[in-house]
Amino acid sequence: MTAIRVAVVDDQALFVSGMQMLVESQPDLEFVGSAANGRSALDLVARAEPHVVLMDVRMPIMDGIEATRLIVESGSPARIVILTTFQRDEAVFRAIRFGASGFVTKDATPEFVLAAIRTVHSGQSVLAPSATFDLVRRFAAPVEADRPVELALAPLTPREQEIFLLVARGLSNSEVASAAFVSETTAKTHLRSILNKMGLHNRVQVVIFAYENGLLAR
Repeated sequence: MTAIRVAVVDDQALFVSGMQMLVESQPDLEFVGSAANGRSALDLVARAEPHVVLMDVRMPIMDGIEATRLIVESGSPARIVILTTFQRDEAVFRAIRFGASGFVTKDATPEFVLAAIRTVHSGQSVLAPSATFDLVRRFAAPVEADRPVELALAPLTPREQEIFLLVARGLSNSEVASAAFVSETTAKTHLRSILNKMGLHNRVQVVIFAYENGLLAR
């Protein structure tokens, strides 16, 4: 099985060394490099092609928010996990809005960090629904709550609109499949199509879009 390639972007050398040791202790993970600022991270991602990037928020030269935006816009398939000191941080929300797959706090246990790496590599997000909604309510700007679903989700088929709203409520793939009476594989296929049509990168962005378009109050 191909190892999950992991890169770490942080300006604290001691923290990077700790993450490197943690990654290298796992047989299914491979440490492929580090960078001390967002600008160097762009070169690292292009050169090392990591599957997962652990990205600090606050760094010199270029912060993790801008680096996340540029990496996602470049079309890189790398999944980005934000490293933060505070959960309720507008910077975290902005990075997620730009396409990060979630966040872990710097005081998280090694087991949680490893689980986060594996989770985002599998295509999921490392944000519990409660944490997602907390960030969204705190920092997103909702529009009128009576905007028709058909208008907000115009690119989607009626079935995809149904799946979209289930995902927006924080349901997992298995929960979506159960609620929509489809297989989990079909639910995943619908989600991939939804993300592609809506120009979104992950299910957390689905929640943000739904909130900002007044769809979560239904």
